[in-house]
Amino acid sequence: MIDFAPGVKETKPGAVLDASLIPLMRELDAILIVVASPLIGGPPLLPTLKAIEDELIFADYEQAERRLERIRKERTPDEVERAALQSVLSCLDHGAPLRMLELGVQEQKVLSHFCFLSQKPALLVVNCAAEEASQPAPPQELEALQARGIEAFRMAAAFEAELWELEENERDELLRETGLSASAADRLIAALYRRLGLITFYTAGEPEAHAWALPAGSTALEAAAKIHSDIARGFIRAEVISFADFEQYGSETRVKAAGRLRLEGKDYVMHDGDVIHIRFKI
Repeated sequence: MIDFAPGVKETKPGAVLDASLIPLMRELDAILIVVASPLIGGPPLLPTLKAIEDELIFADYEQAERRLERIRKERTPDEVERAALQSVLSCLDHGAPLRMLELGVQEQKVLSHFCFLSQKPALLVVNCAAEEASQPAPPQELEALQARGIEAFRMAAAFEAELWELEENERDELLRETGLSASAADRLIAALYRRLGLITFYTAGEPEAHAWALPAGSTALEAAAKIHSDIARGFIRAEVISFADFEQYGSETRVKAAGRLRLEGKDYVMHDGDVIHIRFKI
């Protein structure tokens, strides 16, 4: 994770982002754009978001244009890459971030190493008053965000700071009174998982239980590889319990007694919350 304030080392008049941080940003999986709500003294949200996104778009445009210029000079250019970069430039020319550009499998493959900034999943985190935190984004704001493929997340930092000074039962009660399903940290993690297309699966047993992040749509074999390459190599079967069943029955023994444990092969598509035990032999 890289945490930085924009405009620390501005190199251009009116620059919002520090240009020296652009290479570091290319290594990120997602971008959180944190702003203060106008109701607590922050700048207008949409112009601020546009200023930041415009710099990401400009950085991507320069990168794509440089590569396309080199391709034009090659004796045997990659035509798939050339066409993909032309699509990229066309999208950016219209001021749209690349997360809104639909690409084929081949195009995605040839462009993957560019790590375009405006293609990364983005979340607008709005620090707001407590009464705003449980409210949806206004229609105009929601429309502008959807046009950029960005999800809004609202949190009240001051309220959250006070929240964590309370006992757990008092904290839960105050969250319910405020209309919030969970703390900002838990809600933010869930929002990031959605943006990144991730699910969580669990392994439970001695000496500990462990949660693992996995791309949605992954198989039991890929889950096994996440745990250890040797487990995937010697994969025999997966013993699977849904989180709902584990929560209902309270233990693996009771789940088995209720006949709710399933045996799945390597092609089984994992679901969010699955608790698995991999049988393997090397």
